[in-house]
Amino acid sequence: MNALLQGHAASNPTSTGTALLSVDNVSLEYRTPQRVVRATHQVSFEVDPADRFVLLGPSGCGKSTLLKAIGGFITPCEGEIRLQGQTVSAPGPDRIVVFQEFDQLPPWKTVKQNVMFALLASGTLKRREAEERALHYLDKV
Repeated sequence: MNALLQGHAASNPTSTGTALLSVDNVSLEYRTPQRVVRATHQVSFEVDPADRFVLLGPSGCGKSTLLKAIGGFITPCEGEIRLQGQTVSAPGPDRIVVFQEFDQLPPWKTVKQNVMFALLASGTLKRREAEERALHYLDKV
């Protein structure tokens, strides 16, 4: 994944508007038991507030890995990702990505904490209420 769509503000790093999302020369790598895999190489694009943006490509080209980095789950080995001008350095409630995989739960959190995360991130429940609701549903499992 290393392409720019010429003339399109969403993928043109020379765009002059204030980008909602800016991906600047981002390279991403991850380790398998056999080797280090470079998933993306120096990817750059911007997404403006009114844009709709689609990542399209064959299996294994780095789409999901890039979305994980935008979500704050993977740190780029090169380049920078900024959301509303702030560097993305960790997962946060200001961005949510849904995958068809099951490795997105933060492994450092307990099951209860992972269930509570979405409830607290929505801002609709206080911590005690979120904990009670999480325990209620975990008791059913």
